[in-house]
Amino acid sequence: MNTILVVCAVIVTLAFVALAAQFIVTLKQVCHTAKAVEYLALNADGKLTALDPVIGAVKSVSGAVSSGWFRAAQMVYGFFTGNK
Repeated sequence: MNTILVVCAVIVTLAFVALAAQFIVTLKQVCHTAKAVEYLALNADGKLTALDPVIGAVKSVSGAVSSGWFRAAQMVYGFFTGNK
């Protein structure tokens, strides 16, 4: 009985050491990822301003889609095709 308890204690200890080692490796990766995200956030600011014309065009298209003219065109198209 005593041997079984010693074996179980050794197995639990080894499992805890393996868990702690994996936790340390995971924390190092999280730290590395956080640094990469910070670098990306600092350098992306200038590049994102170049996308302002594209974002404006998408906004204008989405505004046209949700406007009354587009809905009227859908209604007329539905009237001629028989869809309701």
